[in-house]
Amino acid sequence: MKKIFLQIKFAKNKQCMAYILDLSRSGMGMAAVSRLDQGLDIVIIPKTKLLPRLQAKVVYRFKLPRKTYTYRTGVRFINLNQKQQSCLDKFINKQQKEIKWKSKIHLEFR
Repeated sequence: MKKIFLQIKFAKNKQCMAYILDLSRSGMGMAAVSRLDQGLDIVIIPKTKLLPRLQAKVVYRFKLPRKTYTYRTGVRFINLNQKQQSCLDKFINKQQKEIKWKSKIHLEFR
């Protein structure tokens, strides 16, 4: 999966950038520029139209040995409506199909 960048809004008018590391129907792992503490409610605004704007709660965070995007952060989605869930499902299914297709090609050329 190509890097998908995110704008994260939290607290009162604070924001930071992040990108997706892994994604499921219930949450995501991301690499964030800022420290987002466990229990914090956030709004995730993907920099792609393929994913909806999402509300989430931070469930874990730890520091990565990097100079940028230094916080590995896990979030659980909250208050997803049916349209958001459907959009998320379509995106995940498309990514899974691409991975299967690429792995089949890789196996054929061994």
